[in-house]
Amino acid sequence: MQRLILFLVFLLFFFLNSCQPQKPEDQIKPAVEKYLYVWNGGNLDSLDSILSENFEFRINPAFEAIVGREKLKEHITMSRNAFADFNVSEKDIILLGDTALVATWIISGTYNNPENPLASGKKTSSPGFSIIFFNDNKLTGEWVAYSDLSWYKGLGYELVIPQK
Repeated sequence: MQRLILFLVFLLFFFLNSCQPQKPEDQIKPAVEKYLYVWNGGNLDSLDSILSENFEFRINPAFEAIVGREKLKEHITMSRNAFADFNVSEKDIILLGDTALVATWIISGTYNNPENPLASGKKTSSPGFSIIFFNDNKLTGEWVAYSDLSWYKGLGYELVIPQK
């Protein structure tokens, strides 16, 4: 009888633990990892399985929305053409609830533009963060903020005080 009770308790414990819903961060983490992988040179077509069709991408300084997976693919391609070794190094991911998270990172890359010989070949980097929105295990948008001043300073640009 004691073995039967022990077995039933074990069965109940197993059943209750297996019915626990997954945490939002466990559900969305694979999509975020795949998203970063694509930015770092992965296959652009793999975005189709992790992004909503109307994914909305915003980045400083203009912060104008780039809407749709295909437009994002064009933006990533443009970034890779200018910086073939473009890399996003994730630092932290902080869940903000069941629909958003913040990722801190450092971006880096070597500028490649023969038409701009003063900056071409220079390596630059900048810290930043993204607010990534998601729903039903799909990423629905990203808002990006980074220090464009440090990014451009790495390319040789300077901030000059206006002359009177």
